[in-house]
Amino acid sequence: IGTLFGPAQVLARIVELSFGHNVHPLLVARTAVTLLVTAFALLALFGISTLTAAAFALMFGGANGLITITRGALPLALFGSEGYGRLIGRISGPWLVMQSAAPLVMAFVAERASDKAALAFAASFVLVALACFAAIRRPAPTV
Repeated sequence: IGTLFGPAQVLARIVELSFGHNVHPLLVARTAVTLLVTAFALLALFGISTLTAAAFALMFGGANGLITITRGALPLALFGSEGYGRLIGRISGPWLVMQSAAPLVMAFVAERASDKAALAFAASFVLVALACFAAIRRPAPTV
């Protein structure tokens, strides 16, 4: 089941590359995070089984593939190219800290509470991310 993650990432990137030419990166990011929320909701509603785990892996992989694209494209679309390198560097710092701490934190939560609690903990961060992306407004086009 874990092997579905990688192909789902690649497929999502191919679909975005093929059909997303005129789609704002903010919409792609919102779609990706909504897909991730849906993946967690699927587990919460139907429990963990082979089928739901496979669906979760596909949705999580697809969302991750799209987020990888928007991580670079969205700041450029929202803030422009001036100072882009510095901005990406500032954004990357907290991202790298979170990415490196996540396995330890998730293991701690799963060990101290339960697997369901760890999934709920992760899902809560996804919901916060969705709220943040929903709050972002596209900049007005410059004339």
